[in-house]
Amino acid sequence: MIDELKTTTPRYVAVSAALLTAIGFGIGGKEVGIGAAVGGLVAVVDAWAIIWLVTQIISGSSRVGRGIAVALLSSKLVILLAVCWVLLARLAVHPAGFALGLGALVLGMLYAGAKLSLTDSQATREG
Repeated sequence: MIDELKTTTPRYVAVSAALLTAIGFGIGGKEVGIGAAVGGLVAVVDAWAIIWLVTQIISGSSRVGRGIAVALLSSKLVILLAVCWVLLARLAVHPAGFALGLGALVLGMLYAGAKLSLTDSQATREG
């Protein structure tokens, strides 16, 4: 199930980002759409980082020590906030579009978790 989670979650976040970007272009035009695309890209990278760091912590991989992975996961929120600040304050990404695209992180993770949960429960009932 962990292997499915590693591949499924970033994929669903990316699909959610694409859909939200299309909505951004549709309701707000070019500026909001570009902001949504940037927010979606941040969401996909953040989802990948979460999955990769948690996998490193759980598996105890030799690539990165468990302690370093925990420290990186702990500081990931601060890094995410800094990236958001730079994009919004310094690079003038449209805030509503960015927020729309960043919402892909929540939607994709919720959908991936629900789908894997349903798949697991069906396998348990059948097995």
